Amino acid sequence: MSKEISEYKSPPHKIIAFLKDGRDQLREKYRLLREKHRVAENQIRAVTKSRESWRIRAEIAEMELNELKKTLKLN
Repeated sequence: MSKEISEYKSPPHKIIAFLKDGRDQLREKYRLLREKHRVAENQIRAVTKSRESWRIRAEIAEMELNELKKTLKLN
């Protein structure tokens, strides 16, 4: 699969420039994907934390409501 540079018809500086450009484009593409992935992970973490916080608040409020109902039934 490996070819000698002399086997190509194009001049070596053009081949090398073409390969470097392709490499740089791939690097940029995957850098942007990593950045999007990192942002999505952070957002998921924040939403999960918020959801847990609201769930705990709802459970506490429900327990307080049940206690108030019990005290009203006793009176």
